[in-house]
Amino acid sequence: MIVLSLLSDHAPGALANHRHYAREFGYRHIEIDLSDLSGSNKHLQWVYKYEALLRHLSRAAPNEILMLLSENAAILRPVALPDLMAGRDWLLTCAEGHIPQTDILIFRNTEPVRRKLADLVGRCRLGVALPENEGEMLHDFTICPQQFRVGDVYVVLPAAVNLECVWATWNSFSTCFRDEKHHRRLRAAAFEHINECRTRATPFLSLANPGVHETETQSVYQPNHAIAIVMLYTPNIAQYGRIAEANIRQYCKRHGYTLYVHRDVPPRLNDGKTSANWHKAALLHAYLPHHQWVFWLDADVLINDMNRRLEPLTRERDTVLARDIGTWAFNSGIMGFQRNQQNYDALARVIERCRNLDDRSHIYANQGDQYYFIDVFHSLPDFDATRIYDFIELNTPWVYRRPDSFMVHYIGMWEDNRALIMDYDLRHAAME
Repeated sequence: MIVLSLLSDHAPGALANHRHYAREFGYRHIEIDLSDLSGSNKHLQWVYKYEALLRHLSRAAPNEILMLLSENAAILRPVALPDLMAGRDWLLTCAEGHIPQTDILIFRNTEPVRRKLADLVGRCRLGVALPENEGEMLHDFTICPQQFRVGDVYVVLPAAVNLECVWATWNSFSTCFRDEKHHRRLRAAAFEHINECRTRATPFLSLANPGVHETETQSVYQPNHAIAIVMLYTPNIAQYGRIAEANIRQYCKRHGYTLYVHRDVPPRLNDGKTSANWHKAALLHAYLPHHQWVFWLDADVLINDMNRRLEPLTRERDTVLARDIGTWAFNSGIMGFQRNQQNYDALARVIERCRNLDDRSHIYANQGDQYYFIDVFHSLPDFDATRIYDFIELNTPWVYRRPDSFMVHYIGMWEDNRALIMDYDLRHAAME
């Protein structure tokens, strides 16, 4: 049996994962690193990939099985290749849609298979019009549908930033990550997590407690300081909410800030049908009279640079706001307000605007709370939109995170992925 790792991108976690699987069963492992050779031209990568596949399959013993894995492929559970391939000469599956995924390809060395692959290689050449999607070149092979199982084992389940992590909870042999280069840090985080769980025989998505042991619905740390930070997370997102809480609590302790943590919607605000994000204005309004400045941080925000203080952000201004990555004027996940009558009254208007909405059942209902913060504060007579911070200075989206980023916002991903990469970034920040 042969495991062929053909990597078009630098992915040490993937290589370690493939190597571990091959060693578990005593399979031969062949490593081909194209990350420095093929660049970003996908057609160049395909030409080499299928030449290499046919080359190594042709050199295999008769009926020997070869599994080709890319940098996006992770083996999750130890299932032997002969068990997956019983009665088959190839096993190709769809991860999403109807076109086969090409990160996990399994073939048996038979003459008909080699003939089909030789025909594919003949069509996969420079100077030939190649399809947009690599999977379209595999049309000579019968393709298994999405969520295909051999016995009770799913062969391949998809993974992506915005997909639920079913690969972690279902009985699956492998997963393949959607090839999104700007999300490669999530892939690295997931591979590190998968490899650690497999080595330690622990369930996937079981992250270490970041140090939050309190179970009360509300805690106040270091009360009565000039600057306060407020955060709220509900039990359904506690896995990453606890990560953020531990991080922000450490930051407040270092710089002498008050921290208000709500681990659920306060009873006085909870009507049973309003999503937690809609209570930002009410909590800010309640705490503002007790501090010179009050900041709101969403539960998917981490302080990346612990040495930077908040005071420089507040100089000669009465609000601290940062631009959104999209078309919004600013993002409501990180906001700061000076204690003054104008801000106090503006927050009251946000509360009133939101209270009169017919639906606040989820974060994006009626355009979301962010819309009403923007609408109210933009209407203030002395509001200066040019003084909104850029998202490099503050509220940096996680895809742009650098070692010197101040606050990183983990937007636009499934909750489990958010917890994985927040945990990963915190552990690696120390090494940076």
